[in-house]
Amino acid sequence: MPAENREPLNVEVDDGRTLIGRSSQLRRIWDVIQRVAPTDVSVLVTGETGTGKEVIGRLIHKLSIRAAKEFVAVDCNAVAPSLLESELFGHERGAFTGADLRRAGMFEVADGTTLFLDEVANLPLEAQAKLLRVLQEREFRRIGGRHLIRSDFRLVTATNANLTSAVRAGSFRDDLFHRLNVVHIHLSPLRERRQDIPLLMSYFIDRQRLRLKRPGPYRVSHQAVDLLMSYDWPGNVRELENVIQSAILACTGDTIETSHIVFGGGSPAQLASAEEFDLPFRLARQRSLASFERLYLLSQLRRYDGRIILVARHSGVTAKHVREMMKRHGISRRDFRPSRRFPKLAVAKPRVPPPHTPPPGHLTEVPPARPAPLL
Repeated sequence: MPAENREPLNVEVDDGRTLIGRSSQLRRIWDVIQRVAPTDVSVLVTGETGTGKEVIGRLIHKLSIRAAKEFVAVDCNAVAPSLLESELFGHERGAFTGADLRRAGMFEVADGTTLFLDEVANLPLEAQAKLLRVLQEREFRRIGGRHLIRSDFRLVTATNANLTSAVRAGSFRDDLFHRLNVVHIHLSPLRERRQDIPLLMSYFIDRQRLRLKRPGPYRVSHQAVDLLMSYDWPGNVRELENVIQSAILACTGDTIETSHIVFGGGSPAQLASAEEFDLPFRLARQRSLASFERLYLLSQLRRYDGRIILVARHSGVTAKHVREMMKRHGISRRDFRPSRRFPKLAVAKPRVPPPHTPPPGHLTEVPPARPAPLL
């Protein structure tokens, strides 16, 4: 990897939001954002729930020529289908029961700025047809209105669904899909970019300590770090932030331990066991072995400061095999160098002797020689 790409990515989006990580996936996304943000093309952001799709939308807006105006976001999941048209296009007074006042829709509000439609896959087909027309003509009518309203907006959409499959199933319009998918940004789940976890963990601890007005904790035990690194994070970055906040509230000292970390409302061990028992035997065994392999590898890399030769010698495998395991689990040895690991987060690091060296307890301390007295 080129030297200029080794530094962590840390891009402030707005108050309380930062794009942070060191994975190659995140760097590629940052490159795309820098290229497309100054343009007015439509962008489709996909990824699992909690990966940070709105953060990407806000960053595109911040780097665009529309940044002086406020970013407008609409969650299509949070609005009842019967009210979604009114939310997007607005309505005139008396257009329907309860419409006592004229209301501007989000397309009208977004004139001159960026409109972010989250979970766009949930739009009803009728609303999809109207959205397509707005994208083509850049004009629309309020519900119950007669006059055309023009709006100069830039559209960024997001979804956790597979729109290609939705098009095949007939639940999403093919022509609208191509209108939205001019530039496609896909956010990988956190389990596929684990090298971002230590930086995110450090960032969230600093942020939550300030928010909760807590002086501590400011350390994380190695066992807790390994547990966070080995978990699959079905809720992605959002779940990691919630787990860190919960751990800070549970911790009364200066160090977060495994006992302070709770996943999904239960202890980590109980949650893992419940999930595995619901799986077929082969898949459950595969997941358990992968989790053990990841934890073992993290432990040994930490023990020997990322020195692959020493890890391989201690583990009884080849250095090539260690590198293959690291690649499979998205682990970088840079994270285990003492001068670079967790730049903001203090992690207590016990000294461990190299392989085949007798433990400290077997050493005999020899007192320093005293100079002979002068005669």
